[in-house]
Amino acid sequence: MKRFTLLAVFSIAAFAASRSETTTYVDGNVKGVSPNTGGTLVLSDEKAMFFRTGLANVEVPYEGISKVELGAVKETSHDVPLYKVWALHKRFTGGNKTETQLLIVGYKNDEGEEQSMTLELAQPAMKGVVSTLEERTGKSFAPEQKDTASAKPAKRAASKPANQAKTSSDAWWGDDYWKTTRNSDKWSKSTNNNNQ
Repeated sequence: MKRFTLLAVFSIAAFAASRSETTTYVDGNVKGVSPNTGGTLVLSDEKAMFFRTGLANVEVPYEGISKVELGAVKETSHDVPLYKVWALHKRFTGGNKTETQLLIVGYKNDEGEEQSMTLELAQPAMKGVVSTLEERTGKSFAPEQKDTASAKPAKRAASKPANQAKTSSDAWWGDDYWKTTRNSDKWSKSTNNNNQ
């Protein structure tokens, strides 16, 4: 029992020490890294996070980070051909889609220059990365995207007249094809004269 407990403690410590995420550098003004470069975002250091690629190692000190923003969630489908019968279940169960999200980091480097980089990470890992950045920087980075999205529909709904809102909710797809009493105001007068 003692061995099992020690093994569990050491494996958790080893896993926590190697906090890294597979990342794609999408855009930014970091020297030595070109757009759409794959790399690893390492968050295990206490003073800085590192973006490591095959050719570059970018250090981002936590104290220099001024902004962290979340971008849109992107869903990528990896459809399998129909002739691969053994993989068709992925097509129907949705197991062939991956979700990624953009992370925009603004910071000052060691020379005092303003830098920014846009990274694309797996969407499930994003919450952990942002919470680690908040913990290490001591700042709170609120997701601004959710606030603006929830504010816009409320303004649009308030600006619609009551009768217009009622007709859009009563709309039926058959009104475009058949003449009924509910869409009689849309009939042209020439068709009314021909029917009489």
